[in-house]
Amino acid sequence: MSVKAAVMGYADRQSVRPGEPIEFKVSALGPETYRADIVRLIAPEVGLGEDCPDFCEIELGTEVCGDYPTEWQPIHPGSAVRVPMPEGLPLGGGVTLSANIFPTLASAGRQGILGTHSPTDDSGLSLMLEDGALALAVGSGGSTTIVTSSITPVEHRWTAVAVTYEPDSGTVEFHARGMEGHRLESVLSSRERMDAAAPGASGGRHFHIGAARAVDDRGVEHTVLSFNGRIERPRVFARLLDGEDISLLSKVAGPAPVGGAHADWDFSIGIDTDSVTDVSGNGRHGETVNLPTRAVGGSNWAGETDNWQLRTEQYGAIHFHDDDVDDARWRTSFTLVVPEDWKSGCYAARLRAEDAEFYVPFVVRPTPGKEADAVFLLATATYGAYANLRLRVVFPWNELIHGRLTVLDDTDLLMLRFPEIGSSTYDSHTDGSTVVYASMRRPVTNFRPKGRIYKFCQDMLLVSWLEEDGYDYDVITDEDVHREGLSALAPYRVVITSSHPEYFSTQMFDATEDHVRQGGRMMYLGGNGWYWVIGYHPTRSGIVEVRRPDAPRLWAADVSQGHLSFSGERAGTWSWAGRPPETFLGVCFITQGFDECSYYRRTPASGDERAAFIFEGVDDELIGDFGLLMGGAAGYEIDRADVLMGTPRHALVVASSEGHSNLYDLMVTSLVDTLPPSNPDDPDRIRADMVFYETTGGGAVFSVGSIAWSGSLSAAGYDNNVAAVSRNVLNRFLDPEPFQMPAEMISGFGSEETADGWGPV
Repeated sequence: MSVKAAVMGYADRQSVRPGEPIEFKVSALGPETYRADIVRLIAPEVGLGEDCPDFCEIELGTEVCGDYPTEWQPIHPGSAVRVPMPEGLPLGGGVTLSANIFPTLASAGRQGILGTHSPTDDSGLSLMLEDGALALAVGSGGSTTIVTSSITPVEHRWTAVAVTYEPDSGTVEFHARGMEGHRLESVLSSRERMDAAAPGASGGRHFHIGAARAVDDRGVEHTVLSFNGRIERPRVFARLLDGEDISLLSKVAGPAPVGGAHADWDFSIGIDTDSVTDVSGNGRHGETVNLPTRAVGGSNWAGETDNWQLRTEQYGAIHFHDDDVDDARWRTSFTLVVPEDWKSGCYAARLRAEDAEFYVPFVVRPTPGKEADAVFLLATATYGAYANLRLRVVFPWNELIHGRLTVLDDTDLLMLRFPEIGSSTYDSHTDGSTVVYASMRRPVTNFRPKGRIYKFCQDMLLVSWLEEDGYDYDVITDEDVHREGLSALAPYRVVITSSHPEYFSTQMFDATEDHVRQGGRMMYLGGNGWYWVIGYHPTRSGIVEVRRPDAPRLWAADVSQGHLSFSGERAGTWSWAGRPPETFLGVCFITQGFDECSYYRRTPASGDERAAFIFEGVDDELIGDFGLLMGGAAGYEIDRADVLMGTPRHALVVASSEGHSNLYDLMVTSLVDTLPPSNPDDPDRIRADMVFYETTGGGAVFSVGSIAWSGSLSAAGYDNNVAAVSRNVLNRFLDPEPFQMPAEMISGFGSEETADGWGPV
């Protein structure tokens, strides 16, 4: 039976400059070879009627283009802590393994808690769960013996567990003590004996916490038998502890309750790193694998704070999952060194194997000193948060809120065919806990120029408009701004956003705001922007962290997780963090609706002489009553102005949408109450606002507050009022002449800071 062809890939980075290398990692099934080509992306393929731009990619002849032998590279999900231990466990005088555990999926079968066991070569020794019961795996180097106890720790409850093993007699003793409500109770013990004494091989190379060690056919070490749940203060003793000493091991803070540990790992140290610290004094430090969740409450979390930095000793747990994946860890298939003469823009490696196709997009930044005046800021942080959005495929209510059947293609179905590629931060782990880390270091099925009109595919509509109108522009990514700050934006007069820049780090927020404060111009041509606080991994590119303590239950982290582990910053929305997007963009997200989009109606403020340039040559009262995205330019996810939340008082609301369906009302209450208080002078609170304002530094901001805006640009061959308004704004924003704030705004405030709209209103 032939294998259905499949090809997937990813790159080691999403942004590269001319002269720099970018590595592509590819895995394929089916034919003997697959084809790789490098293309420049000009316009997306969305197939939504005659107003769609024709799909356009330019094939580039490079030395990496060609046929490659098919190789299947597996992904091994499952997180753990890995500790170098080349000498293995010291079994001579017996050994004791202990930890506090909080299992969350006992039905997942055999799960490694801690030890050196490897099913690959049947070596080592590990404390495990076997169908929910405590067990010990002892490998002799030729076979493995599993000794199972009668003790079954309760799911979603903390239990202090330990096992002692005396190799000469084969005696195994299990101990467990419930920790309900931070009280020690329900002491259990179980004494077992192997049928035949099996001293066992001590295992070598690595000690694993939260999984067991395996080696695949390529010789790549990876995790197996992953534990689902939290583990706290694992310890190893090179001797047999008695029951009295074992009863003390549940203590996680302060001096060690029992001395002489062979290893004692305190997970409350280095929460913002991938490192794990051994406090026994023996230097057996380790590192996390596949990013298990840190900054989660431990057995002693008392509910006093949701900030791990204030009570670090109460955050000594790590939550492990069998589906965690931070990096596919594939070998590099080919490396492209970007030619010096390539123009900045959106590019991709196009991979084909028979009828299977997969794109790996990337950005080419300009050579320093050769920047254009305008830059398109690609929302790679948001792409990361939504990477492999499984919810769209498997949740039935997705069709309810869209009011139509979900349409899938072969690339979508890769998530079901190969679930090991991992999930998005909108999905849940196998054990039901929320995914908080997402990575671009793996195949991402919804980061592509084809398919439904959303995310990168939709953002390519903005690229096709810039190309159609012949603008000279560069492209950079969110992560470029996060890593480099204001210097990444400094060469540019105008920053143009993607259609949905939802996820923003502090560094990104600071840089974009400072750019405008210093005279730059911002064109926010999207919706639901600058909404959630995120963190990027401090040292590894393409990995974002999202926690939503103020979100609906569906995506909410538990109540102990109020701050990011990467940076320690408060998690949640920027408004909740005290920095409402209105203070910068003039608008903020209020609701969404996925059934139909509406249009904007110009307001009296559109006749203000300050806004004259926006509507030059546009006589229509209605703007965007057409579009590829459900028929209009205003919708999908929408933002509105709110002076009470910080919209600058001199900002002009030059147009507002109207007539949104009842689904937009429904989504307000089902998400969060994002609307301003009821006001008799504001009868239609559910609307997108088009806003313009100037800053004291000579800069300006123009916001449309709608994800659907870019879907209307190409109508009538780009001869329409949405394209005209966008063109008018960009042309004026490219003009170096400084913008002037209204004189009464500057003279009416005590400082330029508040006049800018960034201070208290």
